[in-house]
Amino acid sequence: MILIVGSNNDDVIYFQSALKDAKEEIILNKYRAYIGTILNQNVMVLQDVYTSYVSSALLTHLIEKYYVLMVYCVGTCFAQNKELNVGDIAISEYATFGDVDQIKMIKGTGLGQIPGYPQLFVSNKELIRNMEECLNGVGCSSYQLCTFMNSSYYRRDEDLIEELSLQDSIANKNKNTVVDGISAGIGLACHLFDIPFISVKVIEGQAGNKTSVDDYVTVLEQYAVLGKAVIACIGEISRNDVLRG
Repeated sequence: MILIVGSNNDDVIYFQSALKDAKEEIILNKYRAYIGTILNQNVMVLQDVYTSYVSSALLTHLIEKYYVLMVYCVGTCFAQNKELNVGDIAISEYATFGDVDQIKMIKGTGLGQIPGYPQLFVSNKELIRNMEECLNGVGCSSYQLCTFMNSSYYRRDEDLIEELSLQDSIANKNKNTVVDGISAGIGLACHLFDIPFISVKVIEGQAGNKTSVDDYVTVLEQYAVLGKAVIACIGEISRNDVLRG
């Protein structure tokens, strides 16, 4: 099964409409999911997922319950770099916890790192390659590989994110940084079970700033582009094996 995970209904409605023989299921008596097929692949579209705490716990439950092949995290994010524009599509190369600081507790731990786990969770390279090809295939060239920094307060407090983005260990990996609420939690769960994951999200604005009506119209238009690309990727998966790692 392929999981497609979003927060609000706007994030996932394109994929819900693409499901064949869809059935609604409530996960853990709380989280709404739709299960069906897209291009002959079993797919679960999951919404109402907010914060890394929920995404990591919920994904762990689903991976243990279902045979999960891979995870796509979709929706919107906010840019830390001024070079990234509203409507650009951010593809995760890495994901990290932007609201974790255990440096003083455990020697050798970096900012954003849970002790005993990587500082950066790495998205599957084959999923990234497929996503780039499929975005090009739907006529989208405004995409960037990014480090996704997880924060539950990214709309109002940039200080920790700014400090984290300047760390050499992270900045040297990828200087394009975006902030969202759930990717690192998904990265953690997928790391535990060796499941390929990728986040692919529309940039809604700059971190810490409110989104204008005009900007959100641009975002909604890009949702369709993102949706077409993800479904094209699922089609490619149906024809080819995707390597883990």
